[in-house]
Amino acid sequence: MKQGKRYQRMEETRAQVLRYAVVLFLEQGYQETTLDQIAGRIDRTKSSVLRAYPDKESILYALVTHMFGAQFSSVRTMLGANADPLLVYGAETALQLYICELGEPLRDLYTSAYTLPTTADYIYRSTAQELQQIFGKYLPDATQSDFYELDLASGGVMRGLMARKCDMYFTIEKKIALFLQCALKIYDVPAQEREAVITRVLAMDLGAMAHSLVEKTIMLARAGFDRDTLRVSAADEREVDAL
Repeated sequence: MKQGKRYQRMEETRAQVLRYAVVLFLEQGYQETTLDQIAGRIDRTKSSVLRAYPDKESILYALVTHMFGAQFSSVRTMLGANADPLLVYGAETALQLYICELGEPLRDLYTSAYTLPTTADYIYRSTAQELQQIFGKYLPDATQSDFYELDLASGGVMRGLMARKCDMYFTIEKKIALFLQCALKIYDVPAQEREAVITRVLAMDLGAMAHSLVEKTIMLARAGFDRDTLRVSAADEREVDAL
């Protein structure tokens, strides 16, 4: 019973920390947000925040797992269960680029996610198996490990383009087309299929979807994320046991 209450208190603290941290991340970016600021928002000490999450990066990890799941779900809902996997991939990746153009805090948030060790590892490992299903027919001899390494390459292109703000010459449409050309070449997709996917992706209203996804994330943050989003690693759970 005592242990159950301890976990309940810890879960409540995690919920509160994540709620206000996410709002700060979305308002001012990951790099500009400090643990002291998060502690101030919830009227707790910095040490209380660190008991809930071991560091700022682990808070971002919780947000990244939620946002990536939400953006993939949004695209698949829009396109339908039987959509062309290449089109799903193109729309999912284009959506990330759109989100980064909604403001500098979001650009900082996504580029940090593609850079920091735990979040980057989650992004690459969680997509490697999916990439094998999408691009396996183009690279029939490639293993899941090969697709993980190829994802590192395409992810590097993604991060570089995320970091570069669009302007009147380098528009979001040009950025999306450039990324998809590079990424689909990496996975050996024929030129005709690449062009067809790019054309279809650019015809979508992904800007509206990007706005909607960010707004929903802010609403969820203020209301409190679900329990799955608050989950931490087994190592963190052992730390709770030791408290």
